[in-house]
Amino acid sequence: MITQPSITPKIEKRDPALALRHISHPRIIALGDSSVFGVGDHGDAIPSVGAGWAGRLAHDLTAGNFINVAKNGARARHITKHQLSAAHAFRPDLALVCIGTNDVLRGDFSPEEIKDSLITVIETLSENNAVIILLGLPDPISTAPGPLALRKILSARVTLINEIYIELSERENVILVPTWDSKIAHERRMWHVDRMHPSAIGHQLIADLVRRKLALPRRSAKKLSTSINMSKKFELYWLITNGAKWFAKRSVDLVPALIWLMVSENIRASKARRSR
Repeated sequence: MITQPSITPKIEKRDPALALRHISHPRIIALGDSSVFGVGDHGDAIPSVGAGWAGRLAHDLTAGNFINVAKNGARARHITKHQLSAAHAFRPDLALVCIGTNDVLRGDFSPEEIKDSLITVIETLSENNAVIILLGLPDPISTAPGPLALRKILSARVTLINEIYIELSERENVILVPTWDSKIAHERRMWHVDRMHPSAIGHQLIADLVRRKLALPRRSAKKLSTSINMSKKFELYWLITNGAKWFAKRSVDLVPALIWLMVSENIRASKARRSR
């Protein structure tokens, strides 16, 4: 069974969040993919897209300015190409970063590329002394839909990304917030009907995890609502409409890649057994 990495904090590292405790209305920016953008949360103009954990955290910390440059389908390479320049110009006090989920789903998955992209993000944002949050990824074995054989492959890849996060969290202004040992890794209610994005409750849980990791009190008068009434009938309707659209868009590259992942892993395992 694949287990997500454990974290051993370095005692000698100074607390990078200390300065944030003296900023009443911090400037906050969010970078990443659809989970950072807010998919799975409930919204108004865009169904099933709300504030997300980044927006909820900005609300709870009474951010003076907040922008979210995350984008659906983004990979690590897209942060440096399309999101980082805006983040650098914004000069944030706090930067929220989560990436990797879309990378693990691709045939050209490259831990080296992900690490290099994250290093570029960290070094660029550190020029403005921003505190950088890296949000770890939960284990797909417990959370993702699909056959177990596929989830095992994705889990191994997620482990590699989380190990990169752990390594990079030793840098001066970087804080890692793990999720693999939290409620979101084990409770179904924390997930949207698509099982790929947090639900409203899940997004709020992540916001709380980040805020507590920063040792900051909630400064807003109250949290954003997480109540949502989604009947089984509506869930089915959502999957048929939104889910079908997503599947159609990704079927050209994603489905063949996932099939190849399972086939190649079976070939690798078969060769390993024969060589024993």
